[in-house]
Amino acid sequence: MNKEFGRTITYLRKKKGVSQKDACAELGISQALLSHYEKGIRECGLSFLIKLADYYEVSVDYLLGRSQSADGRDEEENTDDVRTLDDINRRKTNTYCMLNRKLQINTTAVIYSILSEINNKKLTRSVSEYLSVTQYYIFRKLFENNPKSSGLFDITDVDVRSYCKAQTALSEARMSDVLKLLDTPELSDNILSDKFDESYPSLHQLLKNAEKAMNQSFKI
Repeated sequence: MNKEFGRTITYLRKKKGVSQKDACAELGISQALLSHYEKGIRECGLSFLIKLADYYEVSVDYLLGRSQSADGRDEEENTDDVRTLDDINRRKTNTYCMLNRKLQINTTAVIYSILSEINNKKLTRSVSEYLSVTQYYIFRKLFENNPKSSGLFDITDVDVRSYCKAQTALSEARMSDVLKLLDTPELSDNILSDKFDESYPSLHQLLKNAEKAMNQSFKI
């Protein structure tokens, strides 16, 4: 999501003829948070995105700028379109994938911007190795899930999971060792939102999602 999303929900609220205060009361959030959404300072989660779509009686695709039509259909779809439950579930899943893809891309952009500011090759290498091996393992799991998939990998006939865990642990240790010798920039909510106006909302949402997952899994 970006500032266009904020402009869209601001337009819809004004079109509906309600104030921020009234909209917040019906949506169950604070006025400050809605203001952040409308200004593009923060990004909302999937559940609230669906709530907004229901409240303004538009599609999630319209809110995300994926459709020019408020109901989310292309013109040819509007004429004679009967959606099955599978179609609806597929659309929801695709939207969830797109939202999380943007969180990952923007968060990675923030990380590498900070690395660029620190300007230490060893640190950048260790972070890159850690991220690359993690993505390598995920992709390999998806790839090998279909027995017809073939090629791509030079490392075969070994316990790849163990090697990936060992490599990420090694990269993490190298990263920690390098960081001990460096002065890194001060970071805070205000500093990050000012410095990374476009990407910070995604970073903020990813942090919240990660902590929520850990709290649910381990009752931290």
